[in-house]
Amino acid sequence: MGGKQIENGIILALVAITIILVLLQKYSLNHYFVVTPQLSNVIVGVSDASLGGGSEAQLNVSDKAFLLDCEIDDATYAYPFCEITISLFDEQHPTGLDLSVFTQVSVFARYINDNPAPLRVQLRNFNAEYSTLADQDSWKYIGVEFDPMKNDYPTIIPMDSMQVASWWLVEQHIPIRLSSPEFDKVMSLEISTGNGILAGHYQLQLEKIIFSGKWLNSRQMYGFIAAMWIVAALVLLAFNGLRASRNLKVVTRQAKELKQLNRLLNVETESLKNMAERDPLTGALNRSGIKPIFTQELKLLSLIFMDIDHFKQINDRHGHGMGDAVLKEFVRLVQYNCRATDCLARWGGEEFLLVCPNTDSFAAQDLAESLRLLIEENHWVHDERLTASFGVAQRLNETNSDFIKRADMALYDAKAQGRNRVVVALD
Repeated sequence: MGGKQIENGIILALVAITIILVLLQKYSLNHYFVVTPQLSNVIVGVSDASLGGGSEAQLNVSDKAFLLDCEIDDATYAYPFCEITISLFDEQHPTGLDLSVFTQVSVFARYINDNPAPLRVQLRNFNAEYSTLADQDSWKYIGVEFDPMKNDYPTIIPMDSMQVASWWLVEQHIPIRLSSPEFDKVMSLEISTGNGILAGHYQLQLEKIIFSGKWLNSRQMYGFIAAMWIVAALVLLAFNGLRASRNLKVVTRQAKELKQLNRLLNVETESLKNMAERDPLTGALNRSGIKPIFTQELKLLSLIFMDIDHFKQINDRHGHGMGDAVLKEFVRLVQYNCRATDCLARWGGEEFLLVCPNTDSFAAQDLAESLRLLIEENHWVHDERLTASFGVAQRLNETNSDFIKRADMALYDAKAQGRNRVVVALD
C-alpha cells in the first residue's frame, strides 16, 4: 500500500471515529446517579422548629416514595419551611459525593394536596477552605426554587442554573473567588418548601431524584477528539517527513546515477563525435571535422595543401602496414611543429590539409617551408628519405570550394615542378 493510501486510510478512520464519538456523546455514554427511598442513606424530615419556628414536619418513607407531612406556622418564624434532607456522605465518602460530572437533575417531586406552594431543590457542598465537618452551616448552599404547578413532571433542572444563596455568602464571609457553585463534594441533598409559603397543611411527595450526564462532558469529549486529530496530524507529519527523507535519498541516488550516466553519455558522445570528425588511422581531422573551421568569421585564413611524394612506392616496397605507420608519423610530425591554432585534416590517401587561422600567405609559406625541411630531414620508420609537396593559398572573396581548389592547384604545380617544394597560389 502506498503512502498516500495510508494517509487517506488514516484520515477516513479519524473521520469515522469522530462521527461515532459525536453520536455517542449525543445519544449515549450517559451516566446516572439515582436517589430513591431504597438507595438512600440517612433521610430526615426537618422544619423551622429547629430554629425556633412553629412548623411541624413528619417524614414517612415507603418503597415507592418519600412523603413529607408539613404543617406550616408562619406566625413564629419569618421563613417557615419543611424539608426532606438526604445525606450523601458516609464512611466511604466522608466529604460527600462528586456530582460535578452531571449536567442536569430530574426531580420527581410534587404537592399532593390542594395547597399550591413553591419548591426548592438544594445541594450542600463541602470545601476545606471554608467548611468543617462539624458545622453544617459552613457547607455551601447551592439551589434553585421553582413552582411545580408551572413546570413539567418530573422537573428537569440544569445544574448550571443552580445558584449559591447570597445570604449564605454574606453570613459566612466567603470571598468572591469561592462564591461560584461547586458540586465536587456534595454532602447532602435537600428538597423543601419554598419562600413565601403560607400557613397551612402540605403534603410533599418525592418519588426519586435522578442526576444525569455524560461519562465525559462535552469539553472533555471534544478535547479528546481534538487531541486525537493533533496526534494523528503529528504522526502523519512524522510519516511524511520520513517518506520525504526516503524519497530524497532515492532522488539523490537517481540524480547521482543520472549524472554518472550523463557523464558516460558525454564521453560516448564525444567518442562518437571524434569518430565522426577524425580519421580513424592517423587521428587527424577528416573533411567533416575540418568543415566548421571555414564557417568561422575569420578575416584572415590560409591553407597549406600537403602531399607525400611517391607514397605508392612505400606501399609497394614495404606493404600497406608500413604505409600506415608512415602516415601516422607524418601527422605527429606536422602537428608537433605547427601552431596550436592550426588544424590538420587528412583530405584523402596521402593528402593533408593544414588550416591556418589569422595567417596570410607569406606566413603560411614560411610554415610550409619549415615543415618541408623537417619532413626531408626526419628519420622515418622505413629508414628511407621522404619528401612532400606543398600548395599554399590565402582566402580571398570566394567560396570555400574555390579557396580549397586554389590551394589544390598550387599543390599540383609543386608536383609538376619536381616535388619537394612549396608553391603559393596566385591571386
